[in-house]
Amino acid sequence: MKRLFYPLFLILPAFAFAQPPGYYTTANGLNGQPLRAALRNIIRAHTALSYTPGLWNAYYTTDKKPNGKVWDMYSDIPGGTPAYEYTLGTDQCGSVSPPAENGCYNREHTWPQSKFASDTPMQTDLFLVIPSDYYVNNRRGDLPYGKVGTASETFTNGSKTGNNVYPGAPSGNCFEPIDSFKGDLARAYFYISTCYRNDSGKFSTWEMATLVALKPWAAQMLLSWHHLDPVSKKEKDRNEAVYALQGNRNPFIDKPEYADCIWGTGDCSTTGTSFVNADGQLELFPNPTGSFFKISVPERLKTTTLVVRVFNTTGQQMYSQTISADAAIDCSMLPTGNYFVHIASASVSVTKRLFVLHSN
Repeated sequence: MKRLFYPLFLILPAFAFAQPPGYYTTANGLNGQPLRAALRNIIRAHTALSYTPGLWNAYYTTDKKPNGKVWDMYSDIPGGTPAYEYTLGTDQCGSVSPPAENGCYNREHTWPQSKFASDTPMQTDLFLVIPSDYYVNNRRGDLPYGKVGTASETFTNGSKTGNNVYPGAPSGNCFEPIDSFKGDLARAYFYISTCYRNDSGKFSTWEMATLVALKPWAAQMLLSWHHLDPVSKKEKDRNEAVYALQGNRNPFIDKPEYADCIWGTGDCSTTGTSFVNADGQLELFPNPTGSFFKISVPERLKTTTLVVRVFNTTGQQMYSQTISADAAIDCSMLPTGNYFVHIASASVSVTKRLFVLHSN
């Protein structure tokens, strides 16, 4: 979820950082499928909650807004006022069928439950199962996530269903969440594909995956969502809350660079267990701009080679180039609008917002 859009009164209280020292040590120096395998071995053995009341009770700490309401990614409006909110416990439901939104909240399997065996721990894995409006959950059903061309139904926060026009996706309908939650859901899918990579026999092949392995179009789309919508404080806090209950973590929240090193072009083979935290040290200038921009870097990164990728707000990659740290990047060909610039090197992975503004 984008850090940019959430006002202070919606920020969850911070959990004490509970990641044990060396949690990802066995993934040190690995890349690609060996990295995915190592991460699986780290996170697979975890406590399985019960479906009832385990998940219902868990949401009191994992998905609770500061105002006590349910944090539902299918109805929430970051930085705005949602059409409705649910009270934890009081508004939960399991078997009723509300005819419209704002009836009650249920448990949504982001990876549709019809696509894997009803077995633990995946059926009750908190990184897979989130609270959501019952009606939207039902309307999404087992549709894949995707990019909607023509919406057949649009929900109150802007999520929608319709034909899937993402390049390479199979024909048919899909469900598209709003931009502010696309990264959250992408990182959930990276976790599922990693945690259960040795449990393929319990999964079926569908539009987004061959068993538990993401199909190329889906991996590409989810990776673009991952870059478009960086990890937020909300996600970090939820990661800590889930860890307290299940005893495992989502590595793609802790270390977002892992996604690029497994499904993208990143290289974690020489990075150790983490990238340099340069989020507050790398800046784009001038910003706004109509012609070019540069990347300001700290002295220790002056000789670093950077891979720069520019995405529009739908997650489409507009530009990609490997440059030296002091190079100017031409953006005169980009239409006026907002963009996300992903900057990566052997020790850095940062996403920044860029405003392109052409004078009349």
